[in-house]
Amino acid sequence: MQELGPAIQGFTGTISLRLTDLIQMVCLSRSDLMIEIVSRKGTGSISIRQGQIHHAQTNSLSGSDAFFEILQWNDGRFEILPFAETGINSVNKPWEHLLLEAMRLQDEQFLEAAGDTENGGCRAEKLPETPGPDILTELDAVLENLLDFNQYPDVLREKEAASKTRLKVLVVDDSAFFSKKLKSMLESDHDIEVAGIARNGKEALEFLESGVPVNLITLDINMPVMAGDTTLKNIMIRYQTPVIIISSVEPASMEKVFGFLRLGAMDFVAKPGVHNDLSSFGANLRKLARGVAKARVSNFRRMRKADGAEQRPFQTVRPAERKLLLIVGGEGAHMEWTRLPLQELCSHFQVIGIQKLDEEFACRFAQFIGDKTGVRTEVLSNTHEITPGVFYLTNARREARFQLRSEKPIIDVDVIGSSPLDWESGVKLWLERAAEQARETMAVYFMSAAQPLPGSLIDKLLARKVRQILSPPESVVCAQMIDCVKPYADGFPDLVFHSSPQTLPEVL
Repeated sequence: MQELGPAIQGFTGTISLRLTDLIQMVCLSRSDLMIEIVSRKGTGSISIRQGQIHHAQTNSLSGSDAFFEILQWNDGRFEILPFAETGINSVNKPWEHLLLEAMRLQDEQFLEAAGDTENGGCRAEKLPETPGPDILTELDAVLENLLDFNQYPDVLREKEAASKTRLKVLVVDDSAFFSKKLKSMLESDHDIEVAGIARNGKEALEFLESGVPVNLITLDINMPVMAGDTTLKNIMIRYQTPVIIISSVEPASMEKVFGFLRLGAMDFVAKPGVHNDLSSFGANLRKLARGVAKARVSNFRRMRKADGAEQRPFQTVRPAERKLLLIVGGEGAHMEWTRLPLQELCSHFQVIGIQKLDEEFACRFAQFIGDKTGVRTEVLSNTHEITPGVFYLTNARREARFQLRSEKPIIDVDVIGSSPLDWESGVKLWLERAAEQARETMAVYFMSAAQPLPGSLIDKLLARKVRQILSPPESVVCAQMIDCVKPYADGFPDLVFHSSPQTLPEVL
């Protein structure tokens, strides 16, 4: 055995590998690196970022054309280098499509070279732009051979198998630091994969146009090149992919947030500050992502522009007719409130709305509902008398006690506690405690929400004869909350049933 020379840092060596195999291995492992190629026909480079071809360059070409030229070189050597950000993203197609097209071009080159037009030989017919069945069969066989994972480490096979069932997320944010942090938070769940990162709306739409599967998009509000709202409009019209807004909370941004919700964003999440618990933020974000990714975006209906409605005096309710209505909405429900006949409901009943919403937006959202429906709206923040004629809004993030008065059609709500509850726990607590007091005089109207409710809560409400009314399936964007109540309809048809917003006053 040959003795080693003086000790050096790291290892050096030689590997014999086809360039197509190398590119596939790198893409499957979702690595970031650059390949420098030197051939007798020229020099070039291929940059791979997060497992996708990011940029290709030769002496005279750039982008996909450069990539195809490099893969037609039949000799040379390559060197693997760390990925270097150049600010150029010249390739926006999935690596699988690029390799398949490169092999098609190689076949064309081979067949043309085999033709002998000068000496009377049989000239090879040039392949059509769309390969025929025989050519496709041959290319599929080559691709299947390339995707034989037995020639790669087990970890690559596991990654590729898992990627077929993972939730694919596109992160759109102009902050490279936050995008990287967001990617790390999301991918700490092995069932979530960040399929791509875009620095602005233009890059996001180009990524979606490439055909890479995406189940969910996180979108910043303020970005260069293409504004976030323009990006969101394109996503809703062309791709109908669920979107979560993740942006900084500033007084000036609140109106923008409502604009994004009106365009179809499923929910809004404030970027974490220096004092936030990043572990808790990441856990909540992953939970939200898993739920919102199932949204039926095609069910979303944009709010029609209106100047608001005039407030009307409410009718006095006699104690014997006292009824308490709780309306619950989560992800995707923000615009559903404007379609409810809140003036009519609040004129006859005591109405409390529970909407999943950040504390900073509660007052503004209450104002928004009041402006669009014409009903007087107040935020439940401490002790309140829940009386007819007023719509009371809460996010159920703090505990509450309910007390039913016997002499008046009034129920008192005392909001207590300083430690915030998660939304699902808060909804469960508010509904349970309200049902303990109101019992059969209480009803709940469920709207869009991405998180289910426990069956034990539904059982308790049914035991107290509380009616549970579900929004129509065709109007619900996130159906998880409704889906957990719907199975009870067959056994309790008088207590669990569907109703549109327009017919809600009648069924109550």
